[in-house]
Amino acid sequence: MFGYCFDLFPKTRLYSHSYHLNMETRKLEYDSTLGGPVVLGTHMPTYKYAASALKELKELISATKQTTSTKLIFQSLPKHMRRRAMSHHPKRLPRKYRAAHIHQMSKSGKPQQTKRPSRKHRRRPKNLLKDYLRRQRKHQWLETHIWHAKRFHMIEKWGYKLPYASCDKTYRACYRATTEHCLLQDISFHACIEMKGTVSKLKDGFDRLTSRECGLSIAAKTFLTGRREGCIDIFRDGQYPYKALGKVSFIWRCEDDEAKAIDGNRTLWLWVHAASYHQILEELVKVFDLKNQRFKKLPLEEKHEMTATESPSESKSLPIKKERRLQFMTKSTIRRNVPIYKNDQTHVEVRELKDTLNRFRLTGPLAQSVLQKALKVTDLEKIVNAKENWIGDYLNNDNFQVIHKKQSEFWTSCRERITSPGELLSNMVLALNIEDFRLNRPEKRSKALITPNAQIFHEASDFLCDIQPLLSSSPLWCEEIRNRISNEMLSTHEYCSLRAKHAIVPGKPCRFEDSMQPIPVVLIQRPGSQDGGYKRLAYGCGWDVIAPAGYGMSLWLSLIMWGARPGGLREFETVAREMGTEEHLPDTIGGLQIHGHRYNELYNKYFCLPPGKRCNYRKFSIVSPFRVPFKQLIRDWDTRVDPMQTVETKETDFYILRDRTKLQAIADCVKKCTLHKFPQDLEPQCMIQIKLKLKSRGNPGDFSVICLPNKKDFKKNLKQIVQRNHDPIYVEPLLPDPNEKERKRLRLEHKKQLKRLRSRRVREKRKKQETSKTKVIIRPAGTKAMCLEQLKKMCKLWLPEDTETLFSVRKQGTRDCFGYITSAHFCLTEGNVGGIGYVTVEGLRQLLKLCQQCRVKQPQCLIRSTNSRNYRLAAFQVNVNV
Repeated sequence: MFGYCFDLFPKTRLYSHSYHLNMETRKLEYDSTLGGPVVLGTHMPTYKYAASALKELKELISATKQTTSTKLIFQSLPKHMRRRAMSHHPKRLPRKYRAAHIHQMSKSGKPQQTKRPSRKHRRRPKNLLKDYLRRQRKHQWLETHIWHAKRFHMIEKWGYKLPYASCDKTYRACYRATTEHCLLQDISFHACIEMKGTVSKLKDGFDRLTSRECGLSIAAKTFLTGRREGCIDIFRDGQYPYKALGKVSFIWRCEDDEAKAIDGNRTLWLWVHAASYHQILEELVKVFDLKNQRFKKLPLEEKHEMTATESPSESKSLPIKKERRLQFMTKSTIRRNVPIYKNDQTHVEVRELKDTLNRFRLTGPLAQSVLQKALKVTDLEKIVNAKENWIGDYLNNDNFQVIHKKQSEFWTSCRERITSPGELLSNMVLALNIEDFRLNRPEKRSKALITPNAQIFHEASDFLCDIQPLLSSSPLWCEEIRNRISNEMLSTHEYCSLRAKHAIVPGKPCRFEDSMQPIPVVLIQRPGSQDGGYKRLAYGCGWDVIAPAGYGMSLWLSLIMWGARPGGLREFETVAREMGTEEHLPDTIGGLQIHGHRYNELYNKYFCLPPGKRCNYRKFSIVSPFRVPFKQLIRDWDTRVDPMQTVETKETDFYILRDRTKLQAIADCVKKCTLHKFPQDLEPQCMIQIKLKLKSRGNPGDFSVICLPNKKDFKKNLKQIVQRNHDPIYVEPLLPDPNEKERKRLRLEHKKQLKRLRSRRVREKRKKQETSKTKVIIRPAGTKAMCLEQLKKMCKLWLPEDTETLFSVRKQGTRDCFGYITSAHFCLTEGNVGGIGYVTVEGLRQLLKLCQQCRVKQPQCLIRSTNSRNYRLAAFQVNVNV
């Protein structure tokens, strides 16, 4: 009944009565719970075992070869043989399974992927050039693009592929380069427009586009001589001070004849930023009544007639080289069809020289040293075979030799007397004829330093005042010379091949180098900051170098090897911020584009976050956290509009105040903290640019609010100064969010609706499965439109930024808002947090009146960040040179 019990230890084994009786007759191996005793044989025949095993093997093989299986070939392999790439790489499978795998993939409709060409094949010059041309269809490259692409983060902007910032951590290093060394930037995306006509005609046309209230006009005497570069603000025709397009720098071509310089036909170069190039060109064509002229089209394949002394192989190879040079967009000028606009009555002509000249910017006190080392003036007496290049036409010209000698002497005297570009005449233009940049390049990168002679420092003042206008005369103004220089340029490959043949000692000059053509360049001095009370004196000074097309890369490498630090677009913003200004003002074309792109980027980033990670700006009393609502702010501060009818009034346009006399009067009032000389004829639509400096800790960030303080805030500030307390001056009370319950209700309803639709699709699938013999797939949701509509509703409840609802920009908090900060950052020049902001005229007038009543020596305003409720005081200054 109890069966048999076994023990592992025979000494302690307990035997039952039945077990003891059967031990003598048979050997039992199993107990009675398995169906009674089973007797195992002592041996088994081999043929019986083999037959049973063979049967099992046949069944196993037939199961593996069964075609009705739903698995694919690469899925039926053992796990240790499976690879992730087997589905799209047949060679990853064993050889005997490849044919079946390819057959299965062809049935599924998946195309067979071809092998990618090898890197050696892709890096061939012909294939590499084709790839470069393909990548330049949408966005154009600069000549230094390949150098930057290996070292910088590249971004697509203004139709170009431009370097933004270095891949290394060089933010502070670039700042040190601007203050102590030299920062190098490629600004060849600034387009050049050439204009020809009489001075009176050009002056009349630009009077409609500019205003003398913003500074000197384009026909000022100091600019007509051609020895200085000027800068003007361009507006729409007759729309000043509204509809600003951007800043334009210009250079007049110097003339030997004084009478021709006043009333004769002159040539003018306009340098326009790429952001506003097309708009400014359209205004020039409209104002001067120009018409597009037919221009000569040059084919890519130029016919080359074979001479008697030329072999057929040479005649075939020459057009290929020319074709490659013409196809390369970043090195060719004659390939482009230069558009020409002309007026036959006034004889005013406009030529688009966009992407035909290189322009580099050097910023810092050592820019003078770098250029002195990298640019070596050509000695005309040592040129060999001058008739083969462009210089042969000028050697017989006595006037050219005299000008070249004066330019060489001036550049040599600069090395002896000048240590920084800020010591020269502001915005002076200097033309030089330079030896090829590749001939004067160090073997290793080294820092260029100049140790001037202290004995002749007292002559620097006389030296700076006696600057002749002929120093800016250059062959680079002639289009034929520019094209010839680019065509006759000795490529880097040819130069290295000649060096390998002729150079006996590495690093020593060769004989063929004396026959290389000289390169005309134009240098433009930049004075930097000229107001020591506003910013550090001469900060941002440097040189701009204009070089012909084709020589951009060689000049760039020479300047890098002599110690210049490369920078990108980020450094333009940094230098402008350190100088206390902005590169693109908010009312210009470039400023509107940048702010619109920034708003879309921050807006999308905000709503990509989950609701629990979003900052609730309604509770912080922030109306517009990602952009500056200038129009709505001006509307709220306009005293001519009834505040009860603010919502129904139309938004008025705004502009940045650029009138120098009015800005100087406002700056004097801010310094003296008085309203005695405050201009009374200012329109409420104008905004005033100010530079802010925080008095205590905190970094407000962009789009921060500038508010008016009250008397209690000034008293609390005095107490905190005595107590050395860094707490905020005032804390905005936390407001309830009126849309919070509505958002939760809509979110729950939306989830219920999605679940309801999901369950409906599941029921449909199950009904089809009852009658279908094949696999049934659930139909797609089709709720994209519903989800987008839900997202729009939630966005409006989170950030109601519609122009119709922005009626409380001024009263969005307990302190009246009268301005915004567009860019805020830690200022390395001053060692604290600062920023650039814009305030309304009426708000600034009320602030000065309050400061005068409270007897505050330095006017201060309140600043609050968009993601904080703390108000902090900041001092400010008015920028006169906007």
